[in-house]
Amino acid sequence: MTKPKMILFDYGQTLCTERWDDPLGGHRAVLAAATSNPRHITPEQLEEAYHAMDGVVSRLAEDPWKTGPELCWHAFARAIFESLDLKFDLDYQQLEELHWYERTEPTVAVDYMPELLEFLHREGIRTGVVSNLCFNEKTLRKRIDKCLPDHHFEFIMVSSEYALRKPMPEFYRLALTKAKLSAQDVWFCGDNAVCDVDGPMAAGIQGIWYTGAMLNPESCRLHPQSEGHLEIRDWRELERMLTSL
Repeated sequence: MTKPKMILFDYGQTLCTERWDDPLGGHRAVLAAATSNPRHITPEQLEEAYHAMDGVVSRLAEDPWKTGPELCWHAFARAIFESLDLKFDLDYQQLEELHWYERTEPTVAVDYMPELLEFLHREGIRTGVVSNLCFNEKTLRKRIDKCLPDHHFEFIMVSSEYALRKPMPEFYRLALTKAKLSAQDVWFCGDNAVCDVDGPMAAGIQGIWYTGAMLNPESCRLHPQSEGHLEIRDWRELERMLTSL
């Protein structure tokens, strides 16, 4: 094994730890910002509308390898809000940030991630982020900048802006194209066995499975099937691994 030229990271529970998701908190914040709610829609009713819309578009199949295209939150929410006669003075970028931040704050950097990123920068190992997320890059970048203000990520890719999503091989290949690197020069780190390990490994990228958080039920349920992946429970382990190469 040779030292990588670049390491790509997943976002959630890999770079940053979010509190347990509170959809009703996000809905309350959005409804509080509504300038017109003639049907007197409640947070619970808004959550029902989200579930109904999710069922219509069928974003994910039961098999995590058989994923459909990613939807951006703007389009998803607009269809719901207009169907419920909700009106806002805020634009959809503001609503998106209000909705996501209220449902998942407080968010903090994962233990030892700031130190790892500083080490990688000193070593000249490039970094980037590739995340499955219905929110856009601007929204995610604000959160990452808050939690990891000294990062040097060359790019932050979110699936909602490409229609592609992990573990689609095209998404990893696009990241390699943006990095101008071949697969053997890149490692991918994350907590999801399929999206952050098996997917990259199938594309020729070394997968690193981070098991130190495992807060996502999906992450706990799945285990990598690929041969040759590496597992770590603490980001200091990755620093020691790289130092030894």
